[in-house]
Amino acid sequence: MTVSYRVGRYLVALLWHSTPYVVLGMFISSFVYAVFVVQLTASFKEELQQVLTAAQQCGPSDPTNATAPEQVKGRAPGLSEHAPPFGQTEARAERTLERPPP
Repeated sequence: MTVSYRVGRYLVALLWHSTPYVVLGMFISSFVYAVFVVQLTASFKEELQQVLTAAQQCGPSDPTNATAPEQVKGRAPGLSEHAPPFGQTEARAERTLERPPP
C-alpha cells in the first residue's frame, strides 16, 4: 500500500492539530482520577475509623476481668463450650459397645 505525499502530509497535519487536545484530555482525566482516588481513600479512612470505634465499644469494660476467663466446671481449658465433656462422651461410647444397636 503506497501513500501519496499529499495523504502523508494530511495525516501529519491531522496528528499535529489533534495533539494539543489529546494532551489536554490526558491532563484533565489524570486530575479527575486523582480527585476520585482521594475521595475513595477518605471514605475508606472514615469506614475504618467507624469499625475501630465499634470494636473498642465491644471490648471488655473491666480489663482486669478480661485477663482471667471464667473456667467452666468439668471442662478442660481450651475446649469449646458447646462440646460435651470427655466423661460423657466416653460413657456414651461404652454404652454403645455394651448394647449394640438392633
